[in-house]
Amino acid sequence: AVVSTQSTGKERDSLKSQQKTDGEVAQKLAFELDELRKQSGLLNSRHDSMVRSLRAETKIKMDLFSALGDARRQTEELSHKLELKSKEHELLKQRFAEAMAVSTFPTSSFVTSTTASDTFYSANGF
Repeated sequence: AVVSTQSTGKERDSLKSQQKTDGEVAQKLAFELDELRKQSGLLNSRHDSMVRSLRAETKIKMDLFSALGDARRQTEELSHKLELKSKEHELLKQRFAEAMAVSTFPTSSFVTSTTASDTFYSANGF
């Protein structure tokens, strides 16, 4: 009966020790679980923040590409208008040249300039 009581006491001590170890392990696991939940919350918060930032960035890029498209269209329109004006200018120059060639001007309307050599020759009887 003494041996049986000793072994029962040892088993009880062993069980208490095991329960204490199990309790410490459970407490450690609960702490780790709490830490993992906190980290998960932080990661979710960062994820949400990044998603918002990416959406904003995408919107800005879309606005920029839209503005670029508008600028290209305006450039093409202005280039076309410039080409038309250039052709119109060339046509007007051609018409003006034709008009100048056809019209006659009296010779008295032209002013002649007298050079120093002309004055020398006429003064010396040449």
